[in-house]
Amino acid sequence: MKLIDRYICKEFIGPFLSGLAAFAVILSGSTILFKMIDYAVKFNIGIKDLIIVISLQIPYIIALSIPMATLFATISCFGRLSNDLEILAFKAHGVSVVRMLVPIVFMGILVSALNIVFNEFIVPKSASASEELLFSYKNNKTPKIQSNLNITEYKDKLPFRVINVAEKEGNLLRNITIAEYKNGFLNRLIRAESGTWILHGAWEFYDGVMHNFQENDLKRVTVIEFEKEFINMDLRPVDFDNRHKKVEEMSGGEMLEKIEFEKRKGSDPIKLIMDYHMKIALAFSSLIYCILGASMGLRPHRSSSAMGIGLSLLVIFSYIILLSIGMGLGLSKTLPPLIAAWLPNIIIGMLSLLLARKVVSQ
Repeated sequence: MKLIDRYICKEFIGPFLSGLAAFAVILSGSTILFKMIDYAVKFNIGIKDLIIVISLQIPYIIALSIPMATLFATISCFGRLSNDLEILAFKAHGVSVVRMLVPIVFMGILVSALNIVFNEFIVPKSASASEELLFSYKNNKTPKIQSNLNITEYKDKLPFRVINVAEKEGNLLRNITIAEYKNGFLNRLIRAESGTWILHGAWEFYDGVMHNFQENDLKRVTVIEFEKEFINMDLRPVDFDNRHKKVEEMSGGEMLEKIEFEKRKGSDPIKLIMDYHMKIALAFSSLIYCILGASMGLRPHRSSSAMGIGLSLLVIFSYIILLSIGMGLGLSKTLPPLIAAWLPNIIIGMLSLLLARKVVSQ
């Protein structure tokens, strides 16, 4: 990394960290704080647990703030370099604007990659822990036993498995009834006193009976009693939960599994598909914002933190509007989910390239 690259990256990091803190505080106050205070009063949450809940939601707020901070940092970085005539000095020494954009594009790629990793491994765990703690208060901290759970899975628009569970506690199921169908006909009926999840796609049932029906002979039934039986079901304990996870509580892999699960249930997972693609698109918006912010920062104007935050908020507001339009087009299936989710990035990206080209040609 050459001296100019280190210098521009150093100029970027300071505003990025201050912008990250500023936008995180703004988002926390507008989306978390008042809602959590309301929950604390409504569900009698103690101060200690309230602080824990708020702290566990901070990573999600940081993930949302990263693209905003990237835009603010890039505008501030190049705005200061331009107003202090350092851009002019670079040009006088033969450094082109395109060359100056190289470290910023590198930082955009780096920030986008880090945001994806952050969203994949840290945000889901912290958000899930926060929601679980809130859920315990909303249910008066009763034991986590759920009752009368039903799942129907479909294949080729026909039901192929209907599951009823009387009680669920953690990974343990009690009083299980499973009816499996083949070509629309009842193929197997399983009843068990209990069952537990072994690993992905495998369950172990205890003290039960299995009825196997012949498709061509309705009077012929094979009955098998068992003390322990392995049953292959592509289901996880979380699929039986009454509390459905929010988008921020799921990693990309979990979202894909949930999409397939919803398809097997015969539901239309278009909303979840859109959320999956938007999660990735939002992370990569940092790269788009780097190019846009550099182009805006290089244009002549008085540089200040207030100006940088103002321009950032204006762009973010426009991005949110485009995001809502893309979501609507995706949910209505006017556009494929991938295109609809990336629509704001495509439009803002084209605008960024046009501005960058204009700045380079000056």
